[in-house]
Amino acid sequence: MMTAPVPSKRKPPKIDTERAEAILACAGHLKDLRQAHAAPPADVRVCMTRIPQFLPPVPVSSYCTSPAQLCAELAE
Repeated sequence: MMTAPVPSKRKPPKIDTERAEAILACAGHLKDLRQAHAAPPADVRVCMTRIPQFLPPVPVSSYCTSPAQLCAELAE
């Protein structure tokens, strides 16, 4: 008496080479774009004025009761 082979519960791995190749090509292209745009082009003038790194925080609580006084305080 021969018994039939027991089917495996695992699915065979998916083979989708076209999709995998497209994903790899896109990743390579994005890497090239990031490298190309890391610095400005050589023929473009770049303003070298620095932007202030620190801005004072807005006061959380204030003694002002009117919106006009609060605006004046925040402007200082």
